[in-house]
Amino acid sequence: MKRCFSFTRFVQLAVVVPCMFTASAFAEEAEGLDAFSLIDKKSGKVLVVEVQGVKGGKVQFKYKGKSFNYPLSKFKDGTEEMLEGLLNEKKQGLVLDSTKINGGVGHALFGDVSLWDEKASDVAKRLKWPKESLKKDSSSYRYYPDFSYQFLGARPYCATLYGGEGEIPLRFSLVFANKGDYGSKVGFGADHFKKVHPEEELPNTLEEAIKLDAKLIQEKLTEALGVEPVKQRFGEKEDKRNVLRWDYENHSFLLSELDGEYVSLLIVPTEVADLEGKVEFVKDSELKEKLVKNIVKKENGDVYIDNIPMVNQGPKGYCAPATFERAMSYMHIPADMYLLATAATQVGGGTNTTQLADDCKRIIRSKARRIKDLDLDRDLKIKTVAKYVDKGVPILWQMRSLEGYNELASKRTKEREKVTDFNKWASEIMIEAASISPSLESVQANHHICMIIGYNEETEEICVSDSWGPKYELRWVHISVAQAVTSRGGFVIDY
Repeated sequence: MKRCFSFTRFVQLAVVVPCMFTASAFAEEAEGLDAFSLIDKKSGKVLVVEVQGVKGGKVQFKYKGKSFNYPLSKFKDGTEEMLEGLLNEKKQGLVLDSTKINGGVGHALFGDVSLWDEKASDVAKRLKWPKESLKKDSSSYRYYPDFSYQFLGARPYCATLYGGEGEIPLRFSLVFANKGDYGSKVGFGADHFKKVHPEEELPNTLEEAIKLDAKLIQEKLTEALGVEPVKQRFGEKEDKRNVLRWDYENHSFLLSELDGEYVSLLIVPTEVADLEGKVEFVKDSELKEKLVKNIVKKENGDVYIDNIPMVNQGPKGYCAPATFERAMSYMHIPADMYLLATAATQVGGGTNTTQLADDCKRIIRSKARRIKDLDLDRDLKIKTVAKYVDKGVPILWQMRSLEGYNELASKRTKEREKVTDFNKWASEIMIEAASISPSLESVQANHHICMIIGYNEETEEICVSDSWGPKYELRWVHISVAQAVTSRGGFVIDY
């Protein structure tokens, strides 16, 4: 691999961290470095740093192995434009020779340039990972491989590429041996090792499977990159964990091994790894402004929330983790369905929704957001739905996904697309709801969680979104039908 750039430019800025270099010593220290100089406005002393990014009104930089994140408002006017120009020049000069790393991965993960300079859709196409969701400011590509698929010598059960605004790749998340899949009917236990790694001793327990997957990944990465990993911490608060880290240009591979839980691999920009995964907080005022822009209002009285990421709950039917990931990501709280599911799943399957909700509440509150329990058993009304939808906030609804309910929801949603007289429609569906609701109330089965994302006050309908793909992203049902299948209430993540 080669770099086609060099830096000897320096940016004169005010800096709020202690300066360790004098101006006279600066020329010697900076010669030949890919560095920026930050000059203290008061003292005139120079600090040589490695600037890693400019985002959200802040500049991220590294100094003496430690990462800092400071507001651009502390610096001279024009700093942001100057830094972005220099960083873009640096990125454009990066040319990758990815043959060896792609060989270790077993797939064409890398092209000729940094992953962070490509479109997420192009990377996903190269990897053959199907599109899951494409929204205004987010995208995702999720793949549930069969037992023969390998990534760095191990079999992932779920592989996801998350993209941001403009389809810029943000991170890759792959989950390998884990307690939800190991030994389950849908997942695989030790059998898959027999076919893809006949030279290895078969694991007899989940713990052994976790150890083996971690070993295989570590060996492949070390061989492909020619360097040993370094240990570091990654994550925030209670979610902080030990990881092994390998860097490849401006990409960091982070391997997590949690005893009795899972093996996971994150691929993130090096600046994210340097900041140990700390996520910048979005102020309530900024979030409110973003969410309100997602509210759609139609002439027929429909009001619903657009731009909510879709998450495919997958073959194991992780409806609760998928719904929580959708809601959390929409509220700018990073989440990973598969890791959420694993934390609240027993060995072999079976998600504990109460435990999952408690875990999610902890994560949500750590980001200074509120999560509230809703008594939808008694309070599922148009007025309740409108209270949150009018703020751009979806409701997480616990219900029973009965066959009769789903047939009616799909049928009526399709029919209403051609309706011109909504007064007549309102009368029709009200009579139908009164007829079918008693039969739905009597069936206690198919417990499920999905989202309520809209309403129509005149027709007394609510808009429901399930984590089953685009066909189920927006369906309309009469409020009486929804009340008939409600179970145990729901939640809302608010600001």
